[in-house]
Amino acid sequence: MTARRAGGAARALFYTHQPWTEGYEAKRRALFALLEEKGIPFEERPLSEAAAPEGDMGEVWVNLTGGPKLWAARLLGLWRRPRARVFLLEAHRPLEAPKALFLWPEEEDLSLEAEALTLEEYARLYLEPLGETWEEVGPPPAFPRGARAARLPRREGGLFVVYRGRPYWVRPFLENRRKEMRREAFAGFAQEAQGLGGQLCLPVVPYHEDNLQSRPPPERRNVLARWRAWASENRVFLVDPRVPLRRQVDALLQAEPSPRALPSPRGPVLLALVSEQAAPLYGAYLYARPKEVYLLSTPEMKDRLRWARAFFQGKRVRVHAGPLPGPWALWEVRDLLSPVVEEALRRRHPVHANLNGGTHAMALGLYLALREGTQAHYLEEDRLLLLEGGEAPVPWEEGRPEDLLALRGYRLKEAYPSVRPDPEVLATAEEILRRWAEVQASWEASPLVGRFFRLWARHFGQSFPPEERPSLKGLPLEYFVYAHLQAYLASRGGVALMGGNLVPPEGREALESQSTEVDGLALYRGALWFVECKPDAKSLKGRGRLRLMENLVSSVGGSRSKGLMVARSWKGSPPPKSSNLVYMAWEAGEGVLRFPQDLDKALERRGGPH
Repeated sequence: MTARRAGGAARALFYTHQPWTEGYEAKRRALFALLEEKGIPFEERPLSEAAAPEGDMGEVWVNLTGGPKLWAARLLGLWRRPRARVFLLEAHRPLEAPKALFLWPEEEDLSLEAEALTLEEYARLYLEPLGETWEEVGPPPAFPRGARAARLPRREGGLFVVYRGRPYWVRPFLENRRKEMRREAFAGFAQEAQGLGGQLCLPVVPYHEDNLQSRPPPERRNVLARWRAWASENRVFLVDPRVPLRRQVDALLQAEPSPRALPSPRGPVLLALVSEQAAPLYGAYLYARPKEVYLLSTPEMKDRLRWARAFFQGKRVRVHAGPLPGPWALWEVRDLLSPVVEEALRRRHPVHANLNGGTHAMALGLYLALREGTQAHYLEEDRLLLLEGGEAPVPWEEGRPEDLLALRGYRLKEAYPSVRPDPEVLATAEEILRRWAEVQASWEASPLVGRFFRLWARHFGQSFPPEERPSLKGLPLEYFVYAHLQAYLASRGGVALMGGNLVPPEGREALESQSTEVDGLALYRGALWFVECKPDAKSLKGRGRLRLMENLVSSVGGSRSKGLMVARSWKGSPPPKSSNLVYMAWEAGEGVLRFPQDLDKALERRGGPH
């Protein structure tokens, strides 16, 4: 685009924010090699240096698309100066050509269909750096005319499709077309797509029609609804194999008319954009404690808007929702929220704005609606970074795991709602763990087990009939983990709960039969922790269990959530590496943290395989 409209680029300057994964580093090297071929000098600088531009750089084209939205807003304020042209690219909507949205010196919406990346360019910048070979083949028949596709020999059955500059990773089925579509298979497919084509690479798969038709007619609707819910959680486009893709996209993304105006505020205000991640919105709520919240959302986020609306209404916060036509709606966001901001300030109501949600275009529209006297923030890790500089702590100690679950579209149906830390019950549970070989061999006749259940009934008012007790051999460990976890978190602004079932709210009944039992739940520093306890470590070691828990943690809890996998004892090989699971044991082995002695190491660590 710059080459066509400015006659070329004399040099390129990249501001970097974070360390890259090995795969992304390879793609960056491929981009830099391409710039070298074109004779364009380039350099990299830390993002922090973006706040000090050089005096006279000539004509500068500033691309705000990458990196955190907070920095996009800061850079827009910085670069509104002579000889600068500030823009961002928007390409989130399936089957549509990418756009350039110019914000300075004039506002302009420019189609980039002519400049969109081709199949060959995607191969060079995305596939080949990963070691993939490819050969062009015909595209899937559901795609519109003009799509091009490549077969990747290392990934049997899949096609890498490029249409109007956006990549798609298409498979004809997941695992086996005659079998159930599993939740963890959707997760694996989504991760594969992102690894190949980046964050905008949309995974597309038809639902398993053979499996669906083999079921009784009354069952089919619920099964398909469950598959669609799992696909949506993992950002997979689940399609009807008999219907052209264009028709399905149009039906899915029908936009409501945008309101001409939103109601005037009557109290402290929070402005936010709805997105897949709930922690920033929850952190903003805890920090601002608004009486009114204005939520803007695209059709892609209609379910999450419904959950957010229900959450805020449950907190007695007035909710004003504004539908947007699409992810490019920069000017629509600005025009809807500007009058709200001006009226709130006129009435001297505090105005807070969260910049995490939505696309970059939507976040910059929110930024442009702000005025002097408002406070904009961005959640990074567990703290809020303020737009004007500095940071503010989030009072996570006032938060509840159930709230964050509700914003993710779930609630916890507690199995033990009256349980609390009790030293007598805890001591008995620990004695059972210490004498495990003896106790579990004679579980029903063990005096120690009998004492544990009598204490449970006395302190918590919950009794278990004798015939139910053989299925509760894991309960002493679950309570031991809960009591120590709560003791650790209570003084650090966190909270733990014992387990139960993660139940979908009204309207998602198709998910009721999924595997959602957890042994515990915790909220700490803005992240949900899902607890899994097993007396026998073998149950935690399997690859199947690993994939199931990894997917449960990410799809239900979001990208910052973690899983705490606790065994009574760990022997043999260390646990498999995982990006969001932490392994501990009461009697720890190789590569496993000790519970509870190493809770600080487990809960305080940031990122990377555990």
